[in-house]
Amino acid sequence: MTALVVDDEPLNLKLIESLLRPLDLDLVLAADGHTAQNLMDEQTFDLLMFDVMMPEISGLDLTRWARKHPTHKDVPTLILTSMVGKETLIQAFEAGAVDYLTKPFHGPELLHRVKAQLKLRLLQRRMEDFANELNLQILKAMKTEAELIQSQTALAEANKILSDWAHKDTLTGLWNRRKAWDLMEYEAERSNRLFRPIGVAMLDLDRFKSVNDTLGHEVGDQVLKQAAQALTQSVRKGDILARWGGEEFLAVFPETDFEGTKAVAEKLRAAVETTRWRLADRPGMTVSVGATLKRPDTDWESTLRQADLALYRAKEGGRNRVSTP
Repeated sequence: MTALVVDDEPLNLKLIESLLRPLDLDLVLAADGHTAQNLMDEQTFDLLMFDVMMPEISGLDLTRWARKHPTHKDVPTLILTSMVGKETLIQAFEAGAVDYLTKPFHGPELLHRVKAQLKLRLLQRRMEDFANELNLQILKAMKTEAELIQSQTALAEANKILSDWAHKDTLTGLWNRRKAWDLMEYEAERSNRLFRPIGVAMLDLDRFKSVNDTLGHEVGDQVLKQAAQALTQSVRKGDILARWGGEEFLAVFPETDFEGTKAVAEKLRAAVETTRWRLADRPGMTVSVGATLKRPDTDWESTLRQADLALYRAKEGGRNRVSTP
């Protein structure tokens, strides 16, 4: 598999090349956005890694350009940044990035995130090949109406699987950030039309970094999966639950008032706390929750800032609690 890494700092390119050496991965390095665009016009890649801060063409602009490129529009993009503020990350995900890496790079984390995205890309390609083969078989050997229906059904199922992989977080199986935004925009339009509020809860696993640092990223992955399962069992069918980034989750509750939102947020908090965790160095895991409302006269950006503020208050207040702005 092949990856394109773009960074205007030569030392960063050499460092990434060194850290990714254990992978069976062909790396192509570029020092600016124009070179990267020329390379993407000439060859295909399975993974794109763009630095945010670059002259002339920033990593975010390059991501937007790649999303419109016929060959690379579905290729996963990792953003490389030393700017870890919420606004920067939101802009990166809105541009089309699927994940991010913070500078200075932590070797195991870099390997872990790159391997996860390469695995997703490999599955996407397999499903694309499967779908193409089915199309070919339909054109070649369709003899009866029953065969046609059977092949069309198989093709539809293959396309659905491929669509799910594109819209879901590869680790937890929850909606990814891009798909969550689409669902949230739909709910906002419906909320504005009916003039009803939407409940929002931002959740962050407490002291999760220490799990990765002391027990390793594989254990950290299991914690994220187990937390996602616990949260999934505590939301309604019509609610939106997404992995928002790292150890952070977002839950959205359509047509839910403030008291209802606080009640569901508390249910989510309790679900994580009461999960049977099997961790070597701690009794269990907890989650801090920031709960707020999106009203018809507010946009998502300001609502999420309120949820972040409430989450910060929950952390400052001692963790493992629900707070509001």
